[in-house]
Amino acid sequence: MLRIAFAAVTSVFSLLTRFAPGLRLITRIRRRDGLKWGVPAMLVAVPYYLAAGICQRFIEDGASVWLSVPMLWCLVMGTAFIVLGPVSLILLGIARIHEAVDERLSARQRANFGHR
Repeated sequence: MLRIAFAAVTSVFSLLTRFAPGLRLITRIRRRDGLKWGVPAMLVAVPYYLAAGICQRFIEDGASVWLSVPMLWCLVMGTAFIVLGPVSLILLGIARIHEAVDERLSARQRANFGHR
């Protein structure tokens, strides 16, 4: 049973990754060279929240309750982009600190190697 659930989740995630541009964008931003785009990517949340509002309006006007699924997806993705901005700034700061420490260590090793 667990194997079937895992296979279903994996196939749905691969399908959404292939056809939903939001997950691709989040994956790109989480890389080191994309961390600087986290704050501008917060603007992508606006269309997701607008689409969720449109779905909510249709549901309230008597449309199928199944529109709750895309509405929930839009809300989750919008929230993910809102959270991604500050998280990317924190990750960028951490990456720059690690790079500066590595640079200092390598410069110190080069200096020590030259004096011996």
